[in-house]
Amino acid sequence: MSNAAPPRHATRKRGYERYADEQPTFDAPETPESRRPKDEFPLTGRTSSGDETGVVPAFLIDMALHAAIGVTAWYLAPGTTAVLYGILAWLGASFLHRTVIQNLTRTTIGKCRYGLRLRYADGTYPSTWQLIGHWLRGGWSCFDLFGSAP
Repeated sequence: MSNAAPPRHATRKRGYERYADEQPTFDAPETPESRRPKDEFPLTGRTSSGDETGVVPAFLIDMALHAAIGVTAWYLAPGTTAVLYGILAWLGASFLHRTVIQNLTRTTIGKCRYGLRLRYADGTYPSTWQLIGHWLRGGWSCFDLFGSAP
């Protein structure tokens, strides 16, 4: 019976190893890592316990926040372009909140109220570019909703 430790290459999963010829060789993983499709939407949000309650109220809180910023800008802006400033403020607040702030904090104000975080099924969080893509798709779906009305 030997108390010797197993060789280093037996315990490593991947990386560079030196074998008998003293040249470093890349030791690839035995199974390829699973990759999710590029167009996969993240989950709507789950708490640490896996619960999804509060998704709709969280969305309504976020929407009310964005609308309140737009309405405030509308009333504070002078002249005939006040409506334009209000719409731009609403869209700007929505964009910053749903992309940049959500990427930094992993949640929005509405989701935070219910303990939700946006993530993929494998546990990873969406990047800023993925969040921008989701925001643009959500905005486009609003126009698509009006186009499908009879």
